[in-house]
Parts: sequence; structure tokens; C-alpha cells
Amino acid sequence: MELSERLSELAQALSQASAAVGILEAIEEVLDEYQDGELSLEEAMEEIQGLVEEFQAVRALSEMTPEELMALAGEEEEEGEGGLRS
Repeated sequence: MELSERLSELAQALSQASAAVGILEAIEEVLDEYQDGELSLEEAMEEIQGLVEEFQAVRALSEMTPEELMALAGEEEEEGEGGLRS
């Protein structure tokens, strides 16, 4: 395995770990708000579900190849331009 491939894998793992820590901290805040009575159980569950979905999106992005990321960026740019023309 080339050094560049290994570094890329390490960068992906670091990105996922960082995202996971951020999500866990956010979940902890939601649980604190629930315990303090600031959120209902349903509201807390909705918040946590949103955080899980956010993590899944970050994980999917971090697993993409540079080529896939460029293609995705190009698609989003085209969608943005299409929206401006409307």
C-alpha cells in the first residue's frame, strides 16, 4: 500500500472519529436538556435521530473518493445554478 493511500485512509478515520465525538457531545446535550425538562421525550428522540442522520451523511462523505466528491460538487453546483435561473 502506498503512503498516499495510507494517509488518505487515516484522514478518513480521523474525520469519522471527529464527527463521532461531535455527535456524541450533541447527544449528551440533548439528554441533559431532556433530564432538565427542557425537552419532551419525543423532542429529544427527534433531535437524536437528526444527529444520527447527520453523522451518517458525514460518514458517507468521508468514504467517498476524491473523484466521487468532485462529481457530487459538480451536481450541487448545477442544481444551484438551475435554482438561480428559475
